[in-house]
Amino acid sequence: MEKMVGAFEARRQLGQILKAVAGRGSRYVVEYHGEPVAAVVPIALYEQWKRDREVFFDELEADAARANLSPADADALAEEAVQATRAAARPR
Repeated sequence: MEKMVGAFEARRQLGQILKAVAGRGSRYVVEYHGEPVAAVVPIALYEQWKRDREVFFDELEADAARANLSPADADALAEEAVQATRAAARPR
């Protein structure tokens, strides 16, 4: 479960937040003027996201090569995938 925290409070409590993230796997969403702007998550989760993203784009490149797409068409397909991924990642 993620916890919401304002930017000022996050600044004041950063040490405690980091201990909670590292020790218990807590997740925090930092808000600035009521808008979510950043997340503090366990490093293992962040590293997994990075690996997943790299695999995704490697697969996309391979698919584009197999489909014999032009660079412009491949870029358009990649942009569509990025937008879909971002939309799926947005909190509901």
